[in-house]
Amino acid sequence: MTSAAAMYGYILCIASLIGIAGCERSAGAAPVRVIDLIDEFERAEQRPPAGLRIPAHAAGSVALPAIVMPVPSRVTWRFPLPRNGVLHTFVAVAGAAPGTSRAPVRFRIGIADDRIYEGLTEITLTPEERGWIDLRADLSAYAGRKWSLFYRPDRIIWNVVLAADAGGNGGAMAVWGSPEIVTDARAAREYAARRLALHLSQRQ
Repeated sequence: MTSAAAMYGYILCIASLIGIAGCERSAGAAPVRVIDLIDEFERAEQRPPAGLRIPAHAAGSVALPAIVMPVPSRVTWRFPLPRNGVLHTFVAVAGAAPGTSRAPVRFRIGIADDRIYEGLTEITLTPEERGWIDLRADLSAYAGRKWSLFYRPDRIIWNVVLAADAGGNGGAMAVWGSPEIVTDARAAREYAARRLALHLSQRQ
């Protein structure tokens, strides 16, 4: 966020989502989105700097807002993480040129703290596969109270990484549909307050 007004807008958005989640509690605790990676895409580090976010990409018969990346590529976002967080996205392969090797594409989700990178989950798809594939990564180890008094993950600005690579030169593109970080309503409230406090401390 670049201003206090923008941060307050962010808090109001989270509060609205928490209210919606509360209304749906009788049907099961709905996850609350606290970070939309597409909204944060312009502030992410892109390697190579050729990523593209688009209003919608259709995989099968379903269109989703998406980030389309060349293969190989990597995009890294930096922010603290919510407690009980899950990174949720849908993945697909697009753009493989006819007559090429149509190499499979490996999608990877990872996290780092400027010292150590840890892979969280990955999946390999071929260009022949149709439709969106659900992909999730558990982020709960990177926020909240832990057994060690010296490890306080709530205070760490994490590097969240989406990466794609292939086993050949098939010209395919990696597509990440609706990538987001979600949590429960209580953790969303705590996270909104923590993000605001961090923002205000950085302005001092």
